Amino acid sequence: MNLDETDQTRIKRIAQTLSEVSNLNETDMFILLTLMKNSKITNSELAKILDFKDGNSAAYHTRNMQKEGLIDRYTIVPNWKRAGLATEFIILAEAEDEEQLLEIEKEHVIMADEYSSTTGEIVVTPTISGCVILQNVYHCFGDKTMAIISGRATSDQDAAVYCKNYLVSKYPDIKISLLLNKYKTVDEFFIDKNAVAKLKELFQIPEKEETSDTLDKLQGLPSEDR
Repeated sequence: MNLDETDQTRIKRIAQTLSEVSNLNETDMFILLTLMKNSKITNSELAKILDFKDGNSAAYHTRNMQKEGLIDRYTIVPNWKRAGLATEFIILAEAEDEEQLLEIEKEHVIMADEYSSTTGEIVVTPTISGCVILQNVYHCFGDKTMAIISGRATSDQDAAVYCKNYLVSKYPDIKISLLLNKYKTVDEFFIDKNAVAKLKELFQIPEKEETSDTLDKLQGLPSEDR
């Protein structure tokens, strides 16, 4: 995935905005965002975009971010649908009170520790017709006390089986809701242009030559005097 001049300009604009409120300067933020979009871009290509003398200058910024823990690791983004795990799901597990969720969290930590020691770091739960693989497990405290589980499954049915047969039976006092993700317009911080194009066709949204006021609605927050 090569970055054209339009992509470069837009990433630079976003990097400038984020650098004003973060711990990174504009150059480091641009490199970080660019690597997130295309981790295969070379230091020479980065240097050319940033008008550096050579690739060593870009490598210097990247190494510094690695040393400071800003870049944890490089990874790939699999196409899970083509790999056979077509269903993306989110499960909301709501507890009646904080103590109940803490007990579940404690049990989950023990299970995760034992699983990683004996089986591996990727949690896979077999079902009758396939399997479920966990992506994230969050323990949330705020307006509601709940755990949020996200992952992939071989089918909608397998996700439902995992949710209803496994979680409900294991934690009978917890209110559990299953959500199946069908469209993701923002994917890992980046707008999914293919999904937006499909949804525009679905909703019969015409192409516009001029920017509408929807950007103001997306980016603007209500002021205190409203």
